[in-house]
Amino acid sequence: MDEPTKSRLQGLKSLRRIVFERSGQTEQPTPAPRESAEVPESPQAPEPERRSLRSRAISVLRSPGTAMVAALVVLALVNASVVGRFGGTLSGGRLLPTADLATTWSDYLSAWHAVGGGTGSPASPSLAVLALFGSVLGGPAVVVAVLMLFGVPLAGLSAYLATRAIDVSPLRRALVAAAYALVPVAAISAGQGRLDVVVAHVLVPPLLAGIAAVIRRSDGRWLGTACLTAFGLAVLGAFAPLVHLTLIVLALLAHVLVPGNGLRGRRRAAGLIALVLLSVACLLPWPVLLLSHPEVLVHGLGARVVEQPASVLLATLSPDGSVVGALGVLLVLAAILALAIRFDKRMLAGAGVALLGWLVAVVAGTVSTEPLAGGIASPGWTGGPLVLVAAGCAWIVLSAKVTALNWKIAAPVLGAGLLALGAASTIGSATGPLAAHQAAAGSGTRLVAEPGPQPARLITGNGPRFGDDDLASAGNSTEWLRQVDEDLSSDDTTRVREALAAVAARGADRVVVPADSRLPRIAPDLVVDDGRRQGQQRELRLLLPADAVKLVGPDLSRQAQNEQGPAPEARPLPVDAELPSFSVRISEGGSGRALVLGAENEPGWYATVNGKRVPLATAWGHQVAVPLPEQAAEVQVGYTEIPRTTLLVAQAAVVLFTVVAAIPGRGRRGVTGLR
Repeated sequence: MDEPTKSRLQGLKSLRRIVFERSGQTEQPTPAPRESAEVPESPQAPEPERRSLRSRAISVLRSPGTAMVAALVVLALVNASVVGRFGGTLSGGRLLPTADLATTWSDYLSAWHAVGGGTGSPASPSLAVLALFGSVLGGPAVVVAVLMLFGVPLAGLSAYLATRAIDVSPLRRALVAAAYALVPVAAISAGQGRLDVVVAHVLVPPLLAGIAAVIRRSDGRWLGTACLTAFGLAVLGAFAPLVHLTLIVLALLAHVLVPGNGLRGRRRAAGLIALVLLSVACLLPWPVLLLSHPEVLVHGLGARVVEQPASVLLATLSPDGSVVGALGVLLVLAAILALAIRFDKRMLAGAGVALLGWLVAVVAGTVSTEPLAGGIASPGWTGGPLVLVAAGCAWIVLSAKVTALNWKIAAPVLGAGLLALGAASTIGSATGPLAAHQAAAGSGTRLVAEPGPQPARLITGNGPRFGDDDLASAGNSTEWLRQVDEDLSSDDTTRVREALAAVAARGADRVVVPADSRLPRIAPDLVVDDGRRQGQQRELRLLLPADAVKLVGPDLSRQAQNEQGPAPEARPLPVDAELPSFSVRISEGGSGRALVLGAENEPGWYATVNGKRVPLATAWGHQVAVPLPEQAAEVQVGYTEIPRTTLLVAQAAVVLFTVVAAIPGRGRRGVTGLR
């Protein structure tokens, strides 16, 4: 080959090499191996170092959070041992005894409840939560005991884990989490049996972290974050609906105030919609009750009590105005000091949570309403909103940029503050009425005239249990119970005898009255004292027909339609049947007779005679009556469960979707959980 040809070929090769280098490409692959210098390797992120299980366990054991939780667990164990709250079912204050697992499920799923004369009100979803966790932990009573006795360490652990996204040292997170866990308002509420406040104390920190994640997350994991937070909000709403509603308002305010445009803004809006709708739908059909009975937001869940109006000590996180509760001001002062000395715009989120909590506490502590189950109008307990205030103050303290501390000065101050909070928490919890419940033997239905201003109770079985006072009364049953209570304590013989006849007509075979009651002397032919005692009260047995279902003749049936109560001399025939559903065979009889049920007449009851629907009537002003024909007939009576079952199916579907969507996907890169 001549020299010009060789030079032209070399020039073409050089030109091709320059073109490929400028275009970021290499030459066509050949079977021959290439030098690493000719093909540079693409940069790859270094693989994270995988630690052994032993090293990770040692790291967890050495963390300040573990030490903090261990110290709080020891404190809880000592406190429960000294007060004697171990063993058995806990009750006292606002906490009624918890039933076994099967009864709890039955109480939640039933469409009709034999409480207060009977009601078709939907049961609180807190029963479903206790039943679900009780299926794993050994029963609803165990779940309640764990929350009431170990709510402080659980709250400390949840606060420590929820603050992982805040760029501060683990030691500082542990100290602030301990201060939040030991806030006296939660311990006082636990000692008084306020399960709703205890649940809020544990769940508020991770829920605030979840809401913050929904607001700022813009990656492909936004739906899972929203669903996980919505499920937590639903669990909170099952016990503390007011705190649930407050957190929803807080999330909507954050969406409005925090800027977000484009894809991030659209995903945030979708996340908030899922957060609100799913957290409400998971509680069906309970939200329907809240719309018609907003007083539940004020009083919360639990046994009916008469609350005292809130005082100015709300500013110190004291829900009851006590000196012990006022020591919560230490956390407030720490937040104010952080705002004054180390103000940063990141503190505004915590300040907003605290201010909104205080506002809700003032409203709940001053607005008086009657409880859901009836009783004296009074304001609500401010413990739940004050837990939000405590969480907001802790958020402020963690958000402050603090330089290196002089531990010779800081350690004694922090130690004294935590010791003061720990002492207040211990005293506040120990002085409450919460104790191990001693179940009293009892069967059938009885009317209990409780001391104090509250109306009497109609109790079936051993006594009232958790969830009974969270059912809305049907019709005028509350007014009827209050009137009967007044009549039984009267000196008028006629009123007393008529009240006893009315109690028997509702299916009660016993009455529980104060030990000094004069009932045996006023109506010796209607009651008898069997010597049974319940503390300062005694139990009297009625000598009147007290079955839940009775057959009344034509004359007594006409009297039942025109009068408000039966005469003491009335003697209807008892029918062997149990409410709400039964089937009986009726023989021939006179025209105008009827079956009278010991239940409040409300929508939902139905009856068939020989397979045909018949209209229902009202007996004694408020009880269900089934008119009967003269001929022999097959009578079926029941309470419809179709609306309840439909809503329960919808609830189950929403809960299943929320749980599945909240499970982190496998194989997703760059996706992290809540921090």
